[in-house]
Amino acid sequence: MIDIHAHILPEVDDGASSWEESLAILRKGIKDGVRGVVCTPHILNRLDEDTENVLTQKFRRLKEKVRKQGLPISLWLGSEMYCSADFDLRSKIATLNGNGKYILLELPLGEIPQGTGDRFFHLSLEGVTPILAHPERNTIILQNPRLAYEFVQRGVLLQLNAGSLTGDFGKRVKQVAIDLLDHQVVHLVASDCHNARSRPMILSRAYRAVEHRWGKDTAERLFRVNPYRVTTGKEITLSIPIPFDNTRSKAGKRSRLRIFGSR
Repeated sequence: MIDIHAHILPEVDDGASSWEESLAILRKGIKDGVRGVVCTPHILNRLDEDTENVLTQKFRRLKEKVRKQGLPISLWLGSEMYCSADFDLRSKIATLNGNGKYILLELPLGEIPQGTGDRFFHLSLEGVTPILAHPERNTIILQNPRLAYEFVQRGVLLQLNAGSLTGDFGKRVKQVAIDLLDHQVVHLVASDCHNARSRPMILSRAYRAVEHRWGKDTAERLFRVNPYRVTTGKEITLSIPIPFDNTRSKAGKRSRLRIFGSR
């Protein structure tokens, strides 16, 4: 499996706090069956040259430690960009593996800011596909999962957290994750790991849950095929999204929020 969302660079965000913890996270991931990881440190405000240099140096040092210890895992560098952050798409870490094709973006957990849809649209005009990280944890989408469907209709890919599917973030988040998968609007599952204890790099439990409910082909696509393709800058094959109806969903009532204008 390939994990496209992992906070394993030490001392740069709320993820790994030391080189030892970075390696502990990776060892646990390897034991779980992960063979490739995109390091995605948070970029909350601005991705400038100094920030890029610091993260690149940390990444190179981590790769060297992995090589010296003979750990059987490939590492790539990217970032998890806050949706309102200031960045240049030409940066080597703005997109996953610097491929210029896919960018991992994060919404605030409690809102969908005005202009989010416009930002996604302008990225698509630049030939870059937005990947929305853990939409199932956003409060507004929890109230109305149909909004996630609308993002996908406009070319956004969705990445679920593995822990959401296994109940680590609560029953409501798990139900929305299931709803999104039932409606064929999920394209990737990743760990969003932050440490080796409470937020580890564990994908196998979620893989088995997906395989049990939606089949092995779906599990392979979400955990192996699509993660490999977005990391290497290749197109992925999209399932046809199933529309949400206008009734109250299992997760909550409809929201009146307008992301892309009138509907």
